[in-house]
Amino acid sequence: MKRLLLVLVLILSTMVSGPRLATAQAFEPANGPIGPSARSQNVEITLISAASKVAPGQTVQVALKQTIARGWHTYWRNPGDSGEPTSLTWTLPEGLTAGEIRWPVPSAIPFGPLVNYGYSDSVVLPVQLSIPKNVTPGTNLAIKVEANWLECADICIPGSGIVSITLPVSTSSEDGPAAREISTTLSNLPKPLPGQARVSDLGDAGLQLVINGIPANGKAYFFAYELAKGALVDFAAPQTFVQGKDGFGLNLTKSPSFPKELTGPIGGVLVVGEGRTAQAYDVSAEMTIAPAMTPVAGAQDTQAGTGLGLVQAWLFAFLGGLILNLMPCVFPILSMKALGLLEASQGDRREARRHGLFYGAGVLICFIGLAAALIGLKAAGMAIGWGFQLQAPAVITGLAILMTLIGFNLLGFFDIGTSLQGAGSGLTRSGGATGSFMTGVLAVVVAAPCTAPFMGAALGYAAVQPAPQALSIFAALGLGFAAPFVGLTFAPGLLKALPKPGPWMVRLREILAFPMFATAIWLIWVATAQIGQTGVLAALGGIVMAGLAVWVWRTWDSRTGRLIGLAILLLGLGGAGFYASMAPEASQQRAQAGLDGEAWTPARVSELQAQGKVVFVNFTADWCVTCKVNEATVFADPKVRDALSSDRAVYLVADWTSRDDIIAQELARHGRVGVPLYLVYQAGQSEPQILPQLPSVETILTALGPAR
Repeated sequence: MKRLLLVLVLILSTMVSGPRLATAQAFEPANGPIGPSARSQNVEITLISAASKVAPGQTVQVALKQTIARGWHTYWRNPGDSGEPTSLTWTLPEGLTAGEIRWPVPSAIPFGPLVNYGYSDSVVLPVQLSIPKNVTPGTNLAIKVEANWLECADICIPGSGIVSITLPVSTSSEDGPAAREISTTLSNLPKPLPGQARVSDLGDAGLQLVINGIPANGKAYFFAYELAKGALVDFAAPQTFVQGKDGFGLNLTKSPSFPKELTGPIGGVLVVGEGRTAQAYDVSAEMTIAPAMTPVAGAQDTQAGTGLGLVQAWLFAFLGGLILNLMPCVFPILSMKALGLLEASQGDRREARRHGLFYGAGVLICFIGLAAALIGLKAAGMAIGWGFQLQAPAVITGLAILMTLIGFNLLGFFDIGTSLQGAGSGLTRSGGATGSFMTGVLAVVVAAPCTAPFMGAALGYAAVQPAPQALSIFAALGLGFAAPFVGLTFAPGLLKALPKPGPWMVRLREILAFPMFATAIWLIWVATAQIGQTGVLAALGGIVMAGLAVWVWRTWDSRTGRLIGLAILLLGLGGAGFYASMAPEASQQRAQAGLDGEAWTPARVSELQAQGKVVFVNFTADWCVTCKVNEATVFADPKVRDALSSDRAVYLVADWTSRDDIIAQELARHGRVGVPLYLVYQAGQSEPQILPQLPSVETILTALGPAR
């Protein structure tokens, strides 16, 4: 009936439109990477190229751009209930070939009882051209394409037009004015699905698309590709979201023209989320006969199985921020906070509060900034998690140099005022508002690896929320982290109870320099784990340059000397960071905590389970202090070592010290954005048991069960 309706609509369109169904404007030859436009009644087309010059043997991205009148639309590769997709017929020089259209993500466009898939306003349809190797530099390539499309509103009008460009051949390529527009389109195309997909045939109940490996916010939509015969789904029927224990599903209604014999994978585009934070994935799913996914109770109000709502996530984040002040990785920064608090307690109350507020602002802004960077990078398709900044060897090296400088500053080896206050040591001096702010920033940067262990549920929830809600959760975390110090500065009674300044503070300041050195050593060790001996060389070389900068600063006590010292310091930091970032990653096939652990892969887990083994997976990283504490205590216990080394158990290590997209995807599959994560797979069970992030010996032994 719907296809009959389409035919009637097209007939009526023809009767109403009459001569307006003719082709677009007459063809005009082009000379350049953006050709002259052709226009039908409601659509203007232009052929554009990412390159203004091309070289022999290269590929170049060109695109047909459609500018569509308000209220009208053109169609995707699968137009839905009605319509026809845009088609291109190329006229190319000998040897030059054109690929297929790479279709951007469409929109669902309701039209009465129908739903169509297509584009409104404008769309760029990219195509890759392959330039032959035997073209001669100095010649021109004339590229011409005839486009045919259907433009629809209340009526449908076939449209067509011929557009062209001319591309000069040179010894090297050169970007053209349309390069950014085409690049943006390509970056927004559906990305490969990082998880797994299948389509369950539920008989008369329809179909269920099941997705594992990516989180969802209760919002997803599947644009099915066209079939050779018939259609897969009823385009106008709603797609019901089902949150399962490990993944989610979409209940789909079969099309009335659903083929009786459907073979091969089912393809389409899956859009998860909505608005600017939506992610589109290219899906290829095998058809299976399986029962429907069992919904998780209350899943419609929760995210990825975290069981949290927004208010609960705020509360968990705030409490996690409070606890974060007690974590070992924050102890070095507490030295600067403690000194600042002691001096502020004896001064003007307004000055003390000023210190506290600036420190709190630094914490809050840094948390939100890191969270915004995390959200932006994930939206760009990168598989990363919380603490991602410490996966960059350049950042690790720079922090090691900075910690060393702060340590020597606390020992009194040099005093360069507000310039090092920017590194956090300004809290040890009066009027150090900038230092208070930067101390908060530095505390967050160093404390980030400790956040995930106490924020697993809240951060897992935040990871799949739209940006405003996610940022609010990280803001709550920052408020909790800053609350103790800021609160003390607003409590005169508590401030007066602190010891009065005296000569003992000089000794305390010197003693507190050594945690900074210890932190620098730890950071150098992390760099070594990431990039081998290059990490040590980069950090120590940077420290030498920093020492030279301090010496120049002290020797030439003038503006020129300080500028030279600052230049040397920046050169040292930049050079060390560049050297570290260019080094190849150290092998990731290392066992942890003295156990003979194998490197984790999903395939290895399945293989071991098939052999009847119990599999323990340790998701860890060298920059994760909680991970190292667990491995040095709980995992070092003889009972745990014996259990993990038994014949029936296998210990696997997923090392996330350096960035690894597969590990990041597996963490997301279990509702986590950071390490540690401990999984126990029993033989014959597809889903693992997730252990606490601070497990006890008994917890591990109980989880291993029969493997002991």
